[in-house]
Amino acid sequence: MAIKESTLDALFNPDSIAIIGATPDPKRIGGRPLAYLQQNNYKGSIFPINPKYDEISGLKCYKNITEINEIIDLVIISLPKNLVLDKFKECAENGVRSVVIFSAGFGEVDEEGRKIQDKITLIAKKHGVRVLGPNCLGMFNVKKGVYATFSTILERETPLKGSIGFVSQSGAFGSHVFTLARQNQIGFSHFIATGNESDVDVADCISFLAEDDDTKVVACYIEGAKDGEKLIDAFKLAAKHNKPVVALKVGTTDVGKQAALSHTGSLAGSDDIYDAVFEQYGVYRAKTIEEFIDVAYACAELPIPKGNRTAIFTVSGGVGIMLADQLTECSLSVKETPQEVQGKLKKILPIAGVKNPIDTTAQINAIPNLLEDFMDTVLSSGVYNSAIVFLAFTGLDLEKIKTRINALKKVMSNYPHISLITVTLNNDKSKKMFVEHELVLSDDPTRAVNMLKALNFFREKLNQPLELKQGQDKKENSLTIQSSVLTEYESKKLIQKYDIPVTNERLATSSEEAVAFAKEIGFPVVMKGMSPQILHKTDEGLVHLNINNENDVAQIYQRLKNKIDSIQGAQFDGVLIQEMLTGDSLEMFIGSKKDPVFGQMILVGMGGIYIEVLKDVSMRKAPVSIEEAERMVNELRGSSLLKGVRGKQPYDVEALCEAISKFSQFISRFEHSIEEIDLNPMMVFEHSKGVKAADALITLTK
Repeated sequence: MAIKESTLDALFNPDSIAIIGATPDPKRIGGRPLAYLQQNNYKGSIFPINPKYDEISGLKCYKNITEINEIIDLVIISLPKNLVLDKFKECAENGVRSVVIFSAGFGEVDEEGRKIQDKITLIAKKHGVRVLGPNCLGMFNVKKGVYATFSTILERETPLKGSIGFVSQSGAFGSHVFTLARQNQIGFSHFIATGNESDVDVADCISFLAEDDDTKVVACYIEGAKDGEKLIDAFKLAAKHNKPVVALKVGTTDVGKQAALSHTGSLAGSDDIYDAVFEQYGVYRAKTIEEFIDVAYACAELPIPKGNRTAIFTVSGGVGIMLADQLTECSLSVKETPQEVQGKLKKILPIAGVKNPIDTTAQINAIPNLLEDFMDTVLSSGVYNSAIVFLAFTGLDLEKIKTRINALKKVMSNYPHISLITVTLNNDKSKKMFVEHELVLSDDPTRAVNMLKALNFFREKLNQPLELKQGQDKKENSLTIQSSVLTEYESKKLIQKYDIPVTNERLATSSEEAVAFAKEIGFPVVMKGMSPQILHKTDEGLVHLNINNENDVAQIYQRLKNKIDSIQGAQFDGVLIQEMLTGDSLEMFIGSKKDPVFGQMILVGMGGIYIEVLKDVSMRKAPVSIEEAERMVNELRGSSLLKGVRGKQPYDVEALCEAISKFSQFISRFEHSIEEIDLNPMMVFEHSKGVKAADALITLTK
């Protein structure tokens, strides 16, 4: 037997399967995978293992794994918890390449279970065996007939072959999604439930599906990730292979996060950070199960449109208007049909609405070729990239729907690059007819709009470069600084070394130095008292603006020193003499946050006091390119202010984006040294006049 090149391939695409705990009863957990494998004509070798039997279901039954004189790709363990560890160790020591563990009672239950699970992980790493589970529903590979699962749903529903690879951190959720998809005639390439993820996790599964020839779309249900970098690498791999990833992420609230922890032992990070990571790496986040299935289905069956222009064909003027509103709200264009096209449509049906939405009226039932002629006339113009066809309740009439399906099929054969969704009420028979003719169907106009919105999301994201080529030397990757919190002066000195612009300033330790530095910088100046124990200088009255003469500088220096000396536990480091920024500028905020899952995240928002009041922030995983920085800025509700309003000149967005990118490279380089950074405000001047950090605060990891 040929040895598998990949251990994950041995797990998800095995040529030989042994079942420890196999039984002849197909209703028991140990009997179901054997029954499913035989029912679905699995072509590989099957080895039941149970010392109680000599034969099960026509197959020789073995007492233990050592009796099988060949390397086994996959072993399914269906045993009580107390027997699992010994049997798993036996598998690992006998060259088994992968194992699925159904058994529960491990890390998801208590500390004792966690210790046993950790031993399984250590043994797996030592022997190079991959483990799915424990406490998992298992997996199946539809094309190959691999059913390493005990899910009861397969007793009633035969899986359909499809190109959606589905991985779920919850077995019950996965079964629910599978059932809903099956009821809508939607098939999968693979179904994987990861359980406790003692070894193989959701990121491993996404990576496998990204490279799987039978998978076109990756759908994943995520409760949390333990290794953010690994998950990001999986998303990158999917993008590299041009495969859309659709995610349903739960644990958005404190209550939900706690439930995720108790369910699988996952570490659910900040939901805003997951949103940022999904956006950055081109993962579409569905909000509901319905949307999750719809979007995966659309991506599997439809081409990614080359633009955002959508044609609406409808038998209802009201629904046409509703669709036009919803498409526009989703940044899709409902462009009016060209005048030449309108003229042709009027010749076909004078009473039709021809501008887009295109209303065929009820005459569609009287004129057999009307729909086909209208669609051909409009789509042949080359203006549109996608289309929605609303047919009301026609899908309930099997005779009428045959005519419509034939028309739609002809249109699609002529325009295979068009993403076409038909909306009609339907029944099981009409659903099946649409699927057999490879036409995408929905029973709700709004769901169809969301499907097109998702396709256009991938149009933008799949062609977007994800890697940032960093020019900086990565050899230096730790900061050797004793303090855990740096003053503004220390913070700005540090970031200035990495080409992030800061205000012109000097640190004075005497009134004489203060006067000399003020004269050197030029009046007016700003004076700030520096103490590592006082982070919010304004609150303590340690900031003075618009100081215009030497006498005031000397007096304010002494006043600031006395103020700091009077505060118990405060150390006086000096007084910062800083240029007073003049001219028109806009305050922005650039910051970093160290997430326990994904590491350094960069935040950009409107600065000054508005960062707390408006909470208008865009976030990404560091580092980011200048192009990604620009996308971050454009996401802000206040971004229009940067473009100039009420006759003002636009601000230097180019310099701002360059500073954001450099800052992101800085925090990425010192990933483990930096806890948090605030550059607030980052002053953005008029176009071509640059940016400067007017204040900075760096907190280092203790």
